[in-house]
Amino acid sequence: MCWTELSLARGVSRMRPRDGMGKGCRVVLLLLCAGVLVTGCSAAAQIRAGMQAESAYQEGLRLYRAKDYVRAVASFQQALALQPDHDDAEALLARSNYYIGNYADATRHFRQVLVRKPNWEGLHNGLGWSRYRVARYHLALESFRQALALDARFRDAGVGYAYSLFELGRYAEAQPQLERLTREGEGGAFQSPLSDVEDVRSRYAWTLFYLGDYDKARQQFTKGIAARPGWSGLHNGLGWTLLRLGDKAQARQSFERAVQLNPDFLDAKDGLAQIRP
Repeated sequence: MCWTELSLARGVSRMRPRDGMGKGCRVVLLLLCAGVLVTGCSAAAQIRAGMQAESAYQEGLRLYRAKDYVRAVASFQQALALQPDHDDAEALLARSNYYIGNYADATRHFRQVLVRKPNWEGLHNGLGWSRYRVARYHLALESFRQALALDARFRDAGVGYAYSLFELGRYAEAQPQLERLTREGEGGAFQSPLSDVEDVRSRYAWTLFYLGDYDKARQQFTKGIAARPGWSGLHNGLGWTLLRLGDKAQARQSFERAVQLNPDFLDAKDGLAQIRP
């Protein structure tokens, strides 16, 4: 019995019909009080559910910040079961599913909360990356495009947009995007390099390679190797670039270094096979 029910019950027990009030009037009054009683209890139940949903959300948020995404999923699901329109809970449920590799669930929840929050650029970006991870590049491209329409300076969406163009083989369109992102990510006198710049540079270097701009590709692969000398993919890319430039001796060294770092690197082994007689 809720507090509203108790207070209303006491009120009804004190009511007495005025002289001359018929039985029908008393029934009407009782029915009216019953309606108020049900409404009050329903409101109280909704308040309790909202409080429980917020508690579950806060626990999910704590787990999310601790990068315990599996347990965070369960808490966010509980919050949504109690309050289906809890936008923050559904957004973080989508992100948690993304981080544990459940891209289908991530996509579904990003799409559902976007129905209610269509101008939330982070949701479009999250949907884009969820689609990108399952190779749905055309759809990912559109999601990143919508995120950038809301915030043109959204770097993560810009990276996703350029990567999607690359995966679709649209290198001429990807090239200026990747060039700008690489330049901006390198930092300067008053700004440290961004954490994603070498990943972006690698994609930029391969884009130059596929466009046949081998001199610039060599420059970018060389810069990348200076920053990450243990990345076998960069040595492999430099090997193929040098091979296109006719420098077989240096290409061989690059391929050998790639295989040394990654003995199962078939693409680098194919490069060596093209050099060896």
